[in-house]
Amino acid sequence: MIRVTREPMLRTVVVTACLAAISMSAGCTSGSAAATATTPTAYVATGAGVANPGTTVAVVNTLTSTAQTPITTGSLPAALAVTPDGRDLLVANRGEDTLAQIDVASGKVVNRVTVGLEPDAVAVAPSGKLALVANFGDNTVTPVSLPALHAGRPIAVGRQPVAVAVSPNGRLALVSNYQDGSVSPIALADLVAGTPVAAGAEPVALFISHDGSTCMVADFQTSVVTPISLSTLAPGPAIPVGGNPTGIAGLPSSPFAYVSGGGSVTPINLATHQPGLSIPIGTTAEALVIDPKGTTAWVAGGDGSLVHVSLASRAVIDRVQVGGHPSAVVISNPRGSG
Repeated sequence: MIRVTREPMLRTVVVTACLAAISMSAGCTSGSAAATATTPTAYVATGAGVANPGTTVAVVNTLTSTAQTPITTGSLPAALAVTPDGRDLLVANRGEDTLAQIDVASGKVVNRVTVGLEPDAVAVAPSGKLALVANFGDNTVTPVSLPALHAGRPIAVGRQPVAVAVSPNGRLALVSNYQDGSVSPIALADLVAGTPVAAGAEPVALFISHDGSTCMVADFQTSVVTPISLSTLAPGPAIPVGGNPTGIAGLPSSPFAYVSGGGSVTPINLATHQPGLSIPIGTTAEALVIDPKGTTAWVAGGDGSLVHVSLASRAVIDRVQVGGHPSAVVISNPRGSG
């Protein structure tokens, strides 16, 4: 899961001349050949600043720690998700209310669809047939069928939804409502939202454990993570973490979830709900993703970098300059690459 730095959400954003002239045509995009059949590739949303929104997603070869040609997706790309088969990258463009679909093999935008106002988060169901887009500006979630990118009827949730996560069994999604201090459950069988659950003052990021038992909710204002039982939808005792968490991520093979916030990454033991020692990264930790092998993390840094961190030695391995204001990062791990 993936997050943005909290800032005033301005409604007026300058759209590039290319998009205005071509009316959202995929032919206006630039491609990148970084992703191959064997290369796990990191994608970074670098346009989360309203004053300087940007229009591209950075592309980083994780084997060589080198930045490749960025991909132009649309104004203010703010959130990312990769389909389960690793073939497509979905990008929520908050500045123009669209969801773009990037073919990982070619590095080009192949489709896009209009969703709600200021889309700020996106998640894909395990089946790969459904994406859910949280729309910060109109308090809805848009279901989008994949791979056709057909937008369904918006689902009303709480105020200012900023994160969405889907359970491993594909039956339930949770949406964090930043302004309401709550999390809305959505039953995916009928796409109906249930009664919101209290989850801190400013819930900003979600991670569902891979056994499907618990959703960990990172709260920006109070610097805690609240575990919510998916069987009862009841919150548990808050877990203190580093300052102002913005992201949380994990892997099926790992007993830990990792929280980005302040200038560090904090591990949380999913069995005991105890936080471990924070790992300093030397800049503001805006979001993170765990490498497919589970030994390192890639952290979106507030200084325009992607920071590669060893989870075992707690040391920074490398830094890759990607520019802009990184707000989200994912890794496309092609099948057969580990």
